[in-house]
This record gives sequence, C-alpha cells and structure tokens, in this order.
Amino acid sequence: MNNSESDVLSSPAIAMVATSSTRLPNAASILEGASGKPSLISKWLGKLTGKPASALPGVDWEGENLIFPCGDAQVAVSLMLAPIPWSQLEGPCATSMMWSEATEAMKQHTNFFLVAILGGNMDPVERRILLTRIVSKVVSNTDCVGVYWGEGTLVHAPDTFLAVAPNARADDIPGPLWLDVRVEPNRDGSWRCFTTGMAPLGFAEIEVQSSPLDPGDLMEFIGDTACYIVNTRQHIPEGNTMGRTSTEQYQVRYGESMFDRPKVMQLVMQ
Repeated sequence: MNNSESDVLSSPAIAMVATSSTRLPNAASILEGASGKPSLISKWLGKLTGKPASALPGVDWEGENLIFPCGDAQVAVSLMLAPIPWSQLEGPCATSMMWSEATEAMKQHTNFFLVAILGGNMDPVERRILLTRIVSKVVSNTDCVGVYWGEGTLVHAPDTFLAVAPNARADDIPGPLWLDVRVEPNRDGSWRCFTTGMAPLGFAEIEVQSSPLDPGDLMEFIGDTACYIVNTRQHIPEGNTMGRTSTEQYQVRYGESMFDRPKVMQLVMQ
C-alpha cells in the first residue's frame, strides 16, 4: 500500500446537518445507525442493563458531543452553536439540481451537527456508508433544515436524504448523495462535464473536456460511469474504453484536470 492509498483509508469522512434548533438526537438512535440494525442495540442493551442505551456510560451526550468507537474508528457527532459559514454553502445551494429551494431553506438554519468518522483503516466506501446511516439518524431526530455533503459539494433536503440513504450499500452507492456531476457549456457549442466526490472514495475524478452529447444525456452517462467504477472497485487502465453500447466507446486517459486538482480520469468524446 502506497502513502496515497493509506491516506484515503485513514482520512476522516465528514458531513454537516443544518438545524433550526439545538435539540440533540437521542444517543440510542445514533448507535442504531452505526450498527446498521435499527432498534436491536437499544433493545438488547436495555434488557441487559435495565437502562436505555442513551444512559449507558460512554454512549451518552457530554455537553454538545457524542463520541463512541465503531470497529477501529471513532464516531463523533458534535453540535456547533453557529450556522455553517455561508461561503461553504452559497455555491452548492445555487447549483443544486435536486433542491430548488436550497438557498432559501439553508439560509434559515441557526446551528449544525458535525458528523465525522475518524481514524482506523476502514474501506473509504464503507466509511461513507456508515456516515450516511448516522447522518440519517441525526436528520430524522433533530429539527433538520438540510444536509451539506462537503466531499461532493452538495446540499440535500432532509426528505431527499432520508428517502435515498436506506438503500445505500457498498456495492450500490447512493450516487446522488455523494457525487456531484456538473455539466457546463463550451464556447464551440459542445459540453464539458466533471465529477466531485470520487477522490475521497479512492478513485480519480472524471472529466470530459468536450462532448457532443446533450447535457442531460452526458450527466446521466458520467453519473452512471462514476457509480459503476465505485460499485465494482475498478480503476480503469489508461487506453481502455468505456461506453453504454458496443458502438459507443470512449477512450480513457489520465492527465491534468481542467481545474486546480490532482490528475483525473478523462473520457475522450470528441
């Protein structure tokens, strides 16, 4: 394992849940989210000790912080007594494809929960599955206004996050929650496309510098390609081709990004 792979394995996974109050979610619900087995942990611990899980030492809130181990990692949920800086939210809210009311809604929040999976050597995709489950519990047990998934520079309405999150699996990732796929026009009438959110999962971001496909078709194709790569854990070699049919095949190259970021996977579509 090289240093880059090691960094991805050990890097924290972080999301923010914007709220309109300082109401804390029940600690037992967070534990259930971490377990992946709703209700089982709190019921079992309750029978064993005669106490609710949230009252057990080490798994209850200490002020505005809830911290507990999960495997060789640590789960930390912290209430921040201030809003998320608008400089982080303005762009994602303005460009949100799935939430037209994002700007208006997120401007109303007054506090947020910082949810993090820290340490350990968990597979980066599994780490985000865990994060997604815990964030869902925070969303459903607080006065949530919206979710900021910073790794993909995305904001989500609470109902959208709760609808998509339960189906998240390591071999079927919730692409719309984790990955931003952006399409922009070029001056010659073609379109360019790029992803944000692949790198934290251990894969190169995808870019198309120029494509004759219409914007919706291009966005769908790149979104499906990104999810396929992550779901199958495939690093596509230089020179291979990818496409939806035997006749629609685009060559894969690795090179400099259109933006200030590390080497990306380019699909050549001219």
